[in-house]
Amino acid sequence: MNKRIRGEFEEIIYKGEKTPFSLGTLVVVCLCLLLLIVGTFTQLNFTHYWWVGAEDTMFGLGTKQYLYIPQIPLVLFIAAILGARFGSLVIILYLLIGFFMWPVFALGGGLGYIKSYFFGYILGYFFAIVFASRVLYYDKFSYKSMLYASIIGVFAIHFCGILYTAILGMFHLVNFAFIKEALSTLNGDKIIYDLVFSFFFIALSIPVKGFLWLFMKNYSKPKRDARTTREAREMRRIEREKSTGM
Repeated sequence: MNKRIRGEFEEIIYKGEKTPFSLGTLVVVCLCLLLLIVGTFTQLNFTHYWWVGAEDTMFGLGTKQYLYIPQIPLVLFIAAILGARFGSLVIILYLLIGFFMWPVFALGGGLGYIKSYFFGYILGYFFAIVFASRVLYYDKFSYKSMLYASIIGVFAIHFCGILYTAILGMFHLVNFAFIKEALSTLNGDKIIYDLVFSFFFIALSIPVKGFLWLFMKNYSKPKRDARTTREAREMRRIEREKSTGM
């Protein structure tokens, strides 16, 4: 009895499998989409010591306040939970809602958002999810893979954002003075916050996915191959004849 219960329990434990297509997975996709939208409009206020370079401060350190939006760490959290295929589905749904339904992007919505410099960062979400999830699932969420996934994911998003903004500037869709100010805000010390929080969120995804796996796992039993079933039936018939003959 204990062996049977232990065997059934081990079947529902997450062991690094790819995310299956199931009703539970689609529900988790919707939850991740909601989490991404909420994260877009969430601001975390931090006050801490930071290098300010002032002569009247000890060692050049002073207190600094920083308003941080945890959207990039949430993207990597989604990549760790759902993998590349379903994680990309979350971003596609996010784009469709922002383009045609509600202004869920950071600076609004609608098809005109393509001309926004921030749209390049949203495009970078796809690359971050694909690259980060492959690193994580290849090395089974080791500390090294979580660190690599954080670095690759964060820099993929920021690189796409910088490249897209530069392209907008080349076609005179964005003022270069505005580009310099925007990039200094989005790509300065924000990258450090993104790296730290991304690693934390990826580590947090391990127990969260272990729990969500109960709903995401496909419990339908695989169909038996007809040829294999026929061969097994034939083997049983031969064994019965042998035992009868003996």
